[in-house]
Amino acid sequence: MPFAISVALHAGLLLLPVLAHLYSRAPTPKLETLPNSIAMVGNSIEVEAPTPEAAAPAAPEPEPEPEPETVDVATLPTEPEPQLDPEPGAAPPPKPIPRTIPKSTRVARPAAAVRPAADPNSPITGAPAAGTFGQEGLAPGVRRLGYAFTRAIPAATPADAAWRELPVGHVGTIRIELEVDESNHIGALKHWQAHPGEPAPPAVLERMVDRTLILLRAGQFALSGSNQPGTERLVIDVQLSDEAADEDATDNVVNKGFDGATPSHPGKAHFRYGTGRTFEANVTIASSGK
Repeated sequence: MPFAISVALHAGLLLLPVLAHLYSRAPTPKLETLPNSIAMVGNSIEVEAPTPEAAAPAAPEPEPEPEPETVDVATLPTEPEPQLDPEPGAAPPPKPIPRTIPKSTRVARPAAAVRPAADPNSPITGAPAAGTFGQEGLAPGVRRLGYAFTRAIPAATPADAAWRELPVGHVGTIRIELEVDESNHIGALKHWQAHPGEPAPPAVLERMVDRTLILLRAGQFALSGSNQPGTERLVIDVQLSDEAADEDATDNVVNKGFDGATPSHPGKAHFRYGTGRTFEANVTIASSGK
């Protein structure tokens, strides 16, 4: 009996530290389900998970709106009011009444208006001016024959070398008759004489007329004194002279010009070579009409 008690005591002494250690540990708490939280066991702390509202960054505070500027309506530019189309059947708006200009500010009208310069293609008197067909004018592009013939002489004649070689003085006179048809084109060329038995003109004058007409054949012309078809007679008198030669003294034409012939005004055509040889032709309209 004493032996059993001793064994029991010794066993109790051995188990006492084990029991003490087991009973000293705190019971593990039961995990509870917390909404939106993460539980951490041990010596850690429990922190709730951030909500979407809390996780979103804080919105910046709105800046204060600037105060509107104060605008003076009187300083704004005015715009014209839009004009609306009148309704069908509505009376038209009244026209504005013009203000009367004071007599002191009225501009005096000149007593006589300045007339425009006369067309050089038209004769001074006795022939209609350029314009449209009729008693007073011509169609565009149509020129007076006597004026145009005078103008073409210095353009067509200098190419003939005979003018450089002929003696100075009066070369001769040639009388021609030109026909103008209804389409304002130059027709046949004829010669006429001032009196029976008059000698024929020099050949150089015949070539002068032929060369001049070559330039005119493609154009349209009217008689110098009429808008109707008919014939016109011209008298061309030619003179040659020698003036001082230029420094280079070439045979090139260095000067030329003309003054167109009209029924009341004889025309002139001239040109000069660099050698000083000068050509001058006087053109007179003897008659113009049927």
